[in-house]
Amino acid sequence: MSLKTFQLPFGQFVLKGDRYKTKCETVVLHGAGKSSRARFSRLRESLNDHDIPSASFDFIGHGETGGDISDSTLHGRTDQAAVVIRHTCIEPLTLIAASMSGYTAIKLTEVFAVSNLILLVPAVYTPRAYDLSFGSEFSTTIRAPGSWQNSDAFGIMSEFKGNLLVIAAEVDDVIPSEVIERIYASATNARSRRLHIVPNSRHLSLFPRDQDFLLVRNMIIEVCRNGRDNKSVLAPG
Repeated sequence: MSLKTFQLPFGQFVLKGDRYKTKCETVVLHGAGKSSRARFSRLRESLNDHDIPSASFDFIGHGETGGDISDSTLHGRTDQAAVVIRHTCIEPLTLIAASMSGYTAIKLTEVFAVSNLILLVPAVYTPRAYDLSFGSEFSTTIRAPGSWQNSDAFGIMSEFKGNLLVIAAEVDDVIPSEVIERIYASATNARSRRLHIVPNSRHLSLFPRDQDFLLVRNMIIEVCRNGRDNKSVLAPG
């Protein structure tokens, strides 16, 4: 299967993405900063070679979608992802999400049936930041010491009944290890859960060696295949 591009209107913007087939079970959500869906091309291509086709897109302020990042919010990212999922995917879903989009993916489990939740160096946020435009006020809010501790993400995770895979960096100067540990610990009702820390890795360099990439890819394949065999988790949250 080859990639086919799509464009979806979202307010004054046009979300641009691509997919390996018309209706995918898997969607890949990129992080913040200078990230875009292109960062996950290698992973998506490799998964597609193992019969796991995916869809992905660039959030507002990123990649081909473009626009100003200040025109979006965490809430907006959830809504953007939901529009893409409804257009390109079928449930139950596999959500693969990195960094900021870890929080987005967790929020999406309240909206869609999700069999597999795969979080790469995931972030979570205080609800106070959810509707703040990305900019100085947002940055000040999320950088307040311990602001993440009252995140609604943990309550949402406690209701998740699918398979959870969390991939963390050994040396992460962006996401505190306590965040990773609490996400994992909160998933008390998950059908399965696994936490893997990639050795000698960092937030922006999660796979320093090819063998690290291949190991995580194989973990994702295993989770996805197990999820296909167990689709009894049909209701969100």
